[in-house]
Amino acid sequence: MEYILEKKIDESILSDNFEYFFTFLVDRFEYTVDIWVKELEKKFNKKFRPIWILSAKQNDIFKKENYIVINKKLKDIEQKLQKNNVIYLEDYEDLNEEFSKSEIIQNLMDKLLKKQGRIFILGFTSSCLDLKDKRIIVLGPNPKISTQFDNKVEHIKLFEKLDLPRNKTRIYNSIQEIKENEKYPFYISASYTSGGHESGTIYTENDLDIFFSKLRELNKSNSFLVADLITNIKLSPNINAIICDANDTRIICISDQILRGNQYLGNIYPSKVTNKEKEIIIQITKKVGNYLSKLGFRGLFGLDFIIDTNDQIYCVDLNPRRQGGYLCNILMSKKLSIPEIELKLALGEKVTNFNYEDFQASFIWAHSKVKPYFSNTRIVNCFKIGEPTLPFSNIGSEYRAIFYPAKYLLADGNAGYIIISSSSYEEVKEKIIKETEILISKNFELYWGL
Repeated sequence: MEYILEKKIDESILSDNFEYFFTFLVDRFEYTVDIWVKELEKKFNKKFRPIWILSAKQNDIFKKENYIVINKKLKDIEQKLQKNNVIYLEDYEDLNEEFSKSEIIQNLMDKLLKKQGRIFILGFTSSCLDLKDKRIIVLGPNPKISTQFDNKVEHIKLFEKLDLPRNKTRIYNSIQEIKENEKYPFYISASYTSGGHESGTIYTENDLDIFFSKLRELNKSNSFLVADLITNIKLSPNINAIICDANDTRIICISDQILRGNQYLGNIYPSKVTNKEKEIIIQITKKVGNYLSKLGFRGLFGLDFIIDTNDQIYCVDLNPRRQGGYLCNILMSKKLSIPEIELKLALGEKVTNFNYEDFQASFIWAHSKVKPYFSNTRIVNCFKIGEPTLPFSNIGSEYRAIFYPAKYLLADGNAGYIIISSSSYEEVKEKIIKETEILISKNFELYWGL
């Protein structure tokens, strides 16, 4: 069954002089596509244009020329509510899977392949992409390896195999097994999650039942990870790295995560870790990266850490993909182009020598998703103030936007984004939290029409 809600594709794409590629990098990552277009055009000396794969319709400020809206969950919600003014932002893995299975998209790709001989795919993650034609080139890590290590259970197995510092965890095959063996409270995560979705702290059996009821079918049928709670958290650092060859893992950026409970919202750069903690985090990251490199993984990945008040470091999460700070990581470096490096890796080419210092900036920046506290809120305003590049060229400035139409019901997800910069870590931290709260209060309202 097809779950395409809307399709706008100009017939001229099959006969004009442009080469078209598919991209899933929208809203907070949209500006990266412009950078990718420039890199592709420089590499192949021809003009490129994107076809946007969306999980919901965007507002007129972010209007696209050629796009396809595909989203099974949103289609189900619209049918149940008998409304078509709904936004539900699908998980990237689900979107990749639906894209791979769509006969309409496959038919379009077949026609484009006859015209241009190849198609590039640019996504947030390559996990769950299943594209058999070798002429379809994923601009990112190998989908099979990404899918394998997108599973939280595989993270823990890998951390144990590499003997990394980690929290005490248990793996269960069912919710019933958890009920029979665990004492409350504990932290639980489904197999396939990102940004803190489908994971959280469980205090009672009723919490556990509610948690299970809200899971996607993909996660209901997979294993669960249960961990002891870490309550004395001092910092939650995140690291971005890129695997360039076998045993060649290079560090890009270390920042501190902005969290709401266990939900990821954004990052502040640079991290407040000590030099000793930074050294340990880099060592762990290179150990993980070099292991993945031997399996054939090439491209960006990241790790999440927790440091408690006793200065104990825990490696808690592996992200075999681009991460939430992708745009900011690209814009912060004036010496190197991350997409240029990624493109060379996707084409199997050697990359030039570079190191950690080549990426670093001399100022503080932070970014955050604008995500309401509750599901089922109505979007009040949509806007774009500034450009994403501004906080990186004019220190002390900011960029903010709401990507989806006013009057629409936001069933779930983040509809906006903010980036700010300054010369003070504490100033940036205080401002990003305060400004995000203001954006939520002014631009979203609870919707009582369900």
